[in-house]
Amino acid sequence: MKQDAIGRDVLAFLSGNLLDPTPLNYRFGYLYLTRSSKVICHETDTYIENGLRMKQETIVEIMGKHASASDDPEERIAARDEAVEMFLNAAGDLARETKRQADGVGRDIAEESQAIRAGAEGEDLKGAIRRILDRASEAERELSTASSRIDRLQRDLDEARNKALVDELTGIPNRRATRGLIQDLEIRKVRYCAAIIDIDHFKAINDSYGHAVGDRALRLVAEALTEALEPWPVSRWGGEEFLVLAETPDAAKLAEQVEAAKEALSERNLKVRETDEPMSPITFSAGVAVNAETSEATLRKADDLLYEAKKTGRNKVLVEGAGPADAAQDAA
Repeated sequence: MKQDAIGRDVLAFLSGNLLDPTPLNYRFGYLYLTRSSKVICHETDTYIENGLRMKQETIVEIMGKHASASDDPEERIAARDEAVEMFLNAAGDLARETKRQADGVGRDIAEESQAIRAGAEGEDLKGAIRRILDRASEAERELSTASSRIDRLQRDLDEARNKALVDELTGIPNRRATRGLIQDLEIRKVRYCAAIIDIDHFKAINDSYGHAVGDRALRLVAEALTEALEPWPVSRWGGEEFLVLAETPDAAKLAEQVEAAKEALSERNLKVRETDEPMSPITFSAGVAVNAETSEATLRKADDLLYEAKKTGRNKVLVEGAGPADAAQDAA
């Protein structure tokens, strides 16, 4: 299907469902019409088969399910960004609507007040006062409703923003949140160290026990690192990689804590939940570097040390300007 043709079809699909051609809705329509998402196709087909019209809240819900089911972190980030944008637009619409209502109340009361000032008497006076009171009561109800909608929008927006900064699987900060933390460290000109940590033989865990066990392994490592490295923040840097940022110029101190986490993890007696089958210990390799002139240079140094740790046997922590933090045995 040619791009211009699918574009017209998407717009026609949105129009037929009385949906605005926003980026979120357009991407939804595109993924549905090109049958690119099983989740979107299944959910949307169910609505259509039951003769239901797709509403905006339905689109948001379906796109959320699509993002959660996707293995692509960029897809999840895009969906969250669109949710945040939608909430901001809704808040803007609500603010404009509230202003229009307030302007209308002001005009109505001004008109009735003018009638009173012009000398209205008897029933005319009573009627003008009653209409002012009724309009004021109506405005109060509208304001209360608007306030509730604003509170709900704020909760939704806060939730979307928080989700945009948290890795869904492990519950720790994600790459985006960590980029913000690095920027803050650089703005404050704080000396820090960075450790990049990578689970050893993670593909073998997935291949041997399945992705569900692999996911639990990621959560286990995240918990072990978070516990051992507190108060320094641990984030999921991507895949089976984690990043630690420590506000200290002492790389050896950070390496010591990373080593402690590695040892504690390797001592756990692990079993596969579904079969009660014993598992080999989970180990990781790490590279620790002191911050350089730029964050890119700092992360590159830590990544180079991690690569060296992997190349020379795994299950070890290499520190800038030193040897391994522990002469661990090859975990291969």
